[in-house]
Amino acid sequence: MRYLGPFQMGLQTRNDQLDEALQVLRQTLIDFRNDGPTEDELTAAKQNLTGGFALQLDSNSKIVDYVAMIAFYELPLDYLDTLMAKIDAVTVDQIKDAFQRRIDPDKLVTVIVGGHSNSPNASAGND
Repeated sequence: MRYLGPFQMGLQTRNDQLDEALQVLRQTLIDFRNDGPTEDELTAAKQNLTGGFALQLDSNSKIVDYVAMIAFYELPLDYLDTLMAKIDAVTVDQIKDAFQRRIDPDKLVTVIVGGHSNSPNASAGND
């Protein structure tokens, strides 16, 4: 988005595992915020983004979507030409810095969709 917006995480679990799942999700976010990804995780993520990028441009409608995004966000006209190099240049320290500046685990809002649960988190809707 053009301005600050939501950071979303999601999971699926059984109702009887809700509290444990929320605890694992929260701790995973805290650990990632503090430590960032490993070099191997970052390499895998980069390969996933760059390796599948050609499929993001395999139709006229997808190209038009990118052109609209470039215009909306006022990105440089060479955005698509330089994107892969920019992805490859991202470091673990940059990711840690961005998460530490933008993500506050104490301000999470939890939305739970599903059947009846005895979890206090389910009735409050907030974590």
